[in-house]
Amino acid sequence: MSANTDRIQTIDSDRIEQAQQEGVTLIDVRPAFMYDEGHIPGAVNVPLVIPEDGSMIPDADIVSAVSAAGVQPDDDVVLYCQTGQHAGLAADTLAKEGFSDIELYTGSMNDWTAQGLPTEQ
Repeated sequence: MSANTDRIQTIDSDRIEQAQQEGVTLIDVRPAFMYDEGHIPGAVNVPLVIPEDGSMIPDADIVSAVSAAGVQPDDDVVLYCQTGQHAGLAADTLAKEGFSDIELYTGSMNDWTAQGLPTEQ
């Protein structure tokens, strides 16, 4: 396992609920229209996916967007999307750029809603 992936911890919905109580920043990387349709309570939207083609914004822009959301490289942050794929790509980028405490909710919104957990708009 590389040093970058050592910085990324995969988590489940139980950890999301714990992170919410701890005040950890939850970042929904989906496009704004998806976030507006429903997201995990307390999550902030940092759209990192280009809706037209499903690709990610450039790496430097990912770091800038996450930093603009108030997350610094040493902060604990949780990333999620719809399926875990885009959040995983964002997590890899942040790890490569020196962020050290990244949590990836691999089940993301698909898992969250399948469990009937609360969402907000």
